[in-house]
Amino acid sequence: MTSSTAKRPARARRMPTRPTWVGRVARRTGAVPVWLALLVLAALLAGSWLAVYSFGGSRSAMPHLFYVPIILATLPFGFRGATSTAVVAAVLCGPLMPLDTTTGESQSVSAWLVRGVMFVVVGAVTSGSLALRERRYELELHEEVRRTFAAGHPTLPAIDGDLVDLVDEVIDSRRFHPVFQPIYSLSGGHLVAVEALTRFDVEPYRTPDVWFAAAAAVGRREELETAAIEAALEAAGSLPSHVGLSVNASPEALADPRLVSMLTEWPHDLTVEITEHDVIEDYHLLTRELAALRAAGLKVAVDDAGAGFASLQHIVELAPDIIKLDLSLAQGLATSPLRRALAGSVIEFVRKAGAELVVEGIEELVDLSIWSTMGAHSVQGYLVGRPGQLPAPPTSAVIASLRGPAR
Repeated sequence: MTSSTAKRPARARRMPTRPTWVGRVARRTGAVPVWLALLVLAALLAGSWLAVYSFGGSRSAMPHLFYVPIILATLPFGFRGATSTAVVAAVLCGPLMPLDTTTGESQSVSAWLVRGVMFVVVGAVTSGSLALRERRYELELHEEVRRTFAAGHPTLPAIDGDLVDLVDEVIDSRRFHPVFQPIYSLSGGHLVAVEALTRFDVEPYRTPDVWFAAAAAVGRREELETAAIEAALEAAGSLPSHVGLSVNASPEALADPRLVSMLTEWPHDLTVEITEHDVIEDYHLLTRELAALRAAGLKVAVDDAGAGFASLQHIVELAPDIIKLDLSLAQGLATSPLRRALAGSVIEFVRKAGAELVVEGIEELVDLSIWSTMGAHSVQGYLVGRPGQLPAPPTSAVIASLRGPAR
């Protein structure tokens, strides 16, 4: 979330069907080494043959045991594995199995052929059903990926003509004020930072992104950004030294020596966020500007990561210290296999990059619990703290409750 944007509501979306236990078993079985799967199937076939023989032959109901290895063969090997196992089972329970082991009476050819056909049919139907289920699951994941990036792709706010004439007065009279949203550590629930956001004291009410767009229309966006950051720094002067402050600045604003001077003179931990919505014309120039800030002890964050493809390039080019995951990927982990898979990949990527992961937009306890279990560093969202005036609560009761009662 940025100082130039309001908190976005969670987007309603249809999630992919959660895989059943059969699907989960199929995926785990697929990871078993081939030699081990073949050994298990051979053991099951041999065991089934011994069981049928010891119970008197094919005249008993025991030949149904062969359905077990036939069905299990579909998990690692699919249709070919199922039909091959069915043929082997038909031979074992046909020519190699008497009708009655006591008398040694043989089965009729038609009897074991019919049973063999049934074995093959069951194997084919089972493997086909699993293949169709897997195909449906893949299609749902594909559709979820498409919806996620389509919904998350940033769009510039429309210029509100009613605000354009008010921009000069708003900037000159400072008719806005900062609020601060807390960021809490998932390891213990303590406050690690606050993010400065801007609220405008003007009617008609408009979200901050619309005001900044109106300022851009009259050529004063960077001036408004600088004024908003200056107000935030003034209001955050009482922050404890161990609590960081995060502000949002566009690449154009960071070219202003006055803003750079304000940022580098801040005495405590300070992070500058670059958002997905910021178009970066020259990464080399911005990298040099950020290097000067980093030399002064500031951190760099890429905000709204995952909201669109631009944030991926921001991460690669800027090598941020902090990656803030957009709510479009942060929410709905309990019902979306895609988001859980992406969550694990993002955490692993952030770990290898030597950065920290802040998960934004946390509004549901189940999402908070999953991110905590998976190893995210910290979270931000309405569930743990809404934007407001300082001081922010030093700990999050919600996160602390995940740890259970204090001992």
